[in-house]
Amino acid sequence: MKLIKKARQKMNLVLLAVVMAFSSVQLIAAEQTTVVANKQVRIQDDFYTAVNEKWLQEAVIKPGYPSVSTFGELEDKCRVQLDAIFKQLFENQSQYKANSTERKMINLYNNYLNVEARNKTGITPIKSYMDEIKSAKDLSGITKLLNNLRIQQNTGLLNVGVGADLKDSTKNCVYINSTGLILSNSDYYTKDTEMAKTMKTAINTYLNKIAVLYGYSETEAKKKVDNAFKLDSMLAPSIIGQDEVTVDPNIYDRIYNVYTLEQLDQLAPNLKPSTMLKNMGLDKATKIILQEPEWLKALDKIYTKENVNIIKDALEIRFLYSTATLLGEKFENANKELAATLYGVEGETSREEQALNVISGIFSDEIGKLYVEKTFSKEEKEDVEALVKEIIANYKEKLQKVEWMSPETKTNAIKKLDTMTIKIGYPDKWMDYTDLDIKSIEEGSSLVENVFNIADWSFAKQVQSLNQPVDKTTFLISPQTVNACYNPSANDITFPAAILEAPYYDIHQSREANLGGIGAVIAHEISHAFDTNGSHFDEKGNVANWWTEQDYTKFEENTKKVRSFYSQIEVLPGQRVNGDLTVSENIADITAISCMLDILNKEKNPDYKAFFESWAKVWRIKSSEAYTEQLLQLDAHSPGKVRANAVVQQFEEFYEAYDVKEGDGMYVKPEDRLKIY
Repeated sequence: MKLIKKARQKMNLVLLAVVMAFSSVQLIAAEQTTVVANKQVRIQDDFYTAVNEKWLQEAVIKPGYPSVSTFGELEDKCRVQLDAIFKQLFENQSQYKANSTERKMINLYNNYLNVEARNKTGITPIKSYMDEIKSAKDLSGITKLLNNLRIQQNTGLLNVGVGADLKDSTKNCVYINSTGLILSNSDYYTKDTEMAKTMKTAINTYLNKIAVLYGYSETEAKKKVDNAFKLDSMLAPSIIGQDEVTVDPNIYDRIYNVYTLEQLDQLAPNLKPSTMLKNMGLDKATKIILQEPEWLKALDKIYTKENVNIIKDALEIRFLYSTATLLGEKFENANKELAATLYGVEGETSREEQALNVISGIFSDEIGKLYVEKTFSKEEKEDVEALVKEIIANYKEKLQKVEWMSPETKTNAIKKLDTMTIKIGYPDKWMDYTDLDIKSIEEGSSLVENVFNIADWSFAKQVQSLNQPVDKTTFLISPQTVNACYNPSANDITFPAAILEAPYYDIHQSREANLGGIGAVIAHEISHAFDTNGSHFDEKGNVANWWTEQDYTKFEENTKKVRSFYSQIEVLPGQRVNGDLTVSENIADITAISCMLDILNKEKNPDYKAFFESWAKVWRIKSSEAYTEQLLQLDAHSPGKVRANAVVQQFEEFYEAYDVKEGDGMYVKPEDRLKIY
């Protein structure tokens, strides 16, 4: 579990991307009716359950995971491939020089696996940092702490980074984001919901436990944890919450506030942000974007001598929260208990699997390069690129036919399609890890120190990019990631090699199979360019208005219908889909299937059942009830069953393929069906 989360994903615009988590697709003919739990389920009443009956009965959630899905099954397949690659690295390790990337990966892998060494060193790797925080006596001492990059990054009181300018996407600038709250979302502090209570109780218990493991008495631990939550509660009302982000059409302009160093210091004279930015090497920024000025003013008001002890305690707990799982088995076990409470996770994954996931994430390009060499061909890359171009061409036709959109807006929309960058499989250039220092335990290093080195190295790269042109060739997700994404600030779509495998895609399988698999993924990501997020970005990736007022009003009317339709769908007793939170993904789903049907309708004797049943299999998932509840609150995607059923309900081709009639569970009146474009 990531600790000190940066809240509100849609607001973390330094690395903004609309990411779509797809699952695998299998084309298995389904009977018109199937049996689930000895009860007959008609495909006309519950399409998802009827199609996935056998899988839903037999699928088993792996130990250490909150769910199982076709998506997860493809990840497992990828993990087997990565494991083989890494075993080969170990077999050849005598060939690698001390500072080679291969040696660094092996060192980090061994760091992670050596629990005995971590148990032996215990809290020692973080003790000097914790002691430094504890020894601060006044505000100047706390300010000095925040000028220590490692303390600043692992406490999240201020979040500073470098990324593409939202209104000039060719250049990199500095972003200052609000405090990363312990509960991630300010709504959990300002709104008394059941989920807020569950989250706070579970995390409060966990923080007290790891504070005692660190060495504090139960009384000391409670005081420090209480102060950490107290600081969050003081800040939360000034931080925009998830609920507000999802409904504010002006959110991008609202969080684009340009400040100079002098203006930052005037806004926060106690904090003096300019000193911190100078210490981080960011004081030469040609532009500084402060995302939430009200938050910085609130933090500055709290930053007084009266609150020194509260701030110090909060920083200690935050630092411990961020690093605890790197310290040893007792801390890891406490974190597993937290995962069990919040997500219903039972058992645990193997330590080798965990280590491989860590290596694949940190050395993403090096592992990705090896993965691509073994699994992905130039022929496949070119074939998928051709399919993307075909879908984009279809999208142009679709936009030209939209009756409510004016010629002016259509022209601007088509510009986005004409200039959209397509990234397939893997990047043209790979990251260089020469400057990254990863030493073995035998060389005197530790897992904590190496993780800190990785963070230092990553931040140094950000500093180097300041005021420089944005490198738009970069892949936001690695080749071995089973996923796809659209990045509005670059107007590009990315499809890594790992998702370009069967059952999503196979160069030798039928056209219908590929359209039902990777075709839906591609169309979904393209659709993000025109959803409630992408609609705010022009063809260059800048936040800009490219709509006529009348057209955007009509677009909002359509999106309100989507919000309303999904908000009425009950997932668990008394718990419904959040139509505001999921609106952009729901729009992309509906528009994607609309595009695919446009293409299928041009085919001779297309197999609609195979197409729709593929869609149902994409979203099959079994998960713990606790995890389902969490996703309902936090995930921008609707639950799998909802996505499968709600989308097909909008299209006449589905009704004709399965003879769905009024009175059937899947039936929606024609006048109530959703259409965005």
